[in-house]
Amino acid sequence: MKKLEISQKDLRYNLNLIKEKIDSSKTKMIAVVKGNGMGLDLIEYSKFLINNGVQILAVADVQEAVILRRAGIEEDILMLSEVYSNEEIEILLDNNIILTIGNLEERESINTLASEKNVIAKAHLKIDTGFGRYGFIYTNEDDIIEATKNTENLQVTGMFTHFSKAIDSKWTHIQFERFTNIMNKVNVINKEIIFHVSNSTALFLYSEMNLDAVRIRFCYSR
Repeated sequence: MKKLEISQKDLRYNLNLIKEKIDSSKTKMIAVVKGNGMGLDLIEYSKFLINNGVQILAVADVQEAVILRRAGIEEDILMLSEVYSNEEIEILLDNNIILTIGNLEERESINTLASEKNVIAKAHLKIDTGFGRYGFIYTNEDDIIEATKNTENLQVTGMFTHFSKAIDSKWTHIQFERFTNIMNKVNVINKEIIFHVSNSTALFLYSEMNLDAVRIRFCYSR
């Protein structure tokens, strides 16, 4: 019978490499634990990361967000993906999960449901700077600015984009420039928002892109 052995020593080594690349007083670590903790066991992997200084977890599946809450994890959890139904939104609200918003219609649905439940929803805006998958198109500044405005039941606490090919320096810098153009305008309206763009590859290639947080996978082999 095959089994997978996880070396906490190696994971901690990887984590320390990340810590050396960021200024922890300015930049938070968002650990991407989707896919059952990248195959390392969602709960145990997440607890290890939290015990070693990670402040925020990120998932791409409603079920995994709920599993983490039921396991007693109280730290911030960011749902990276689009939510497809009011039922899913309600589940995430009930479990105090930070949602991702990619259009004004989605924002309105979250705000309405949060109002009905008499809770305050927290959300990050996803900006499409060239990946072409999901999010506010970076040129649609009016909608993005409108989406950043807080309401009685909705607080926008973050904004991010996803690099489509971080190894490509020229293209990544184009995406980053598109994002920072929006970021500078949003920051005038809502100074409580954290901004994050870097994945694991970008972290090691472009230190100027660390911003307020970095989204990292720690399970790569050394």
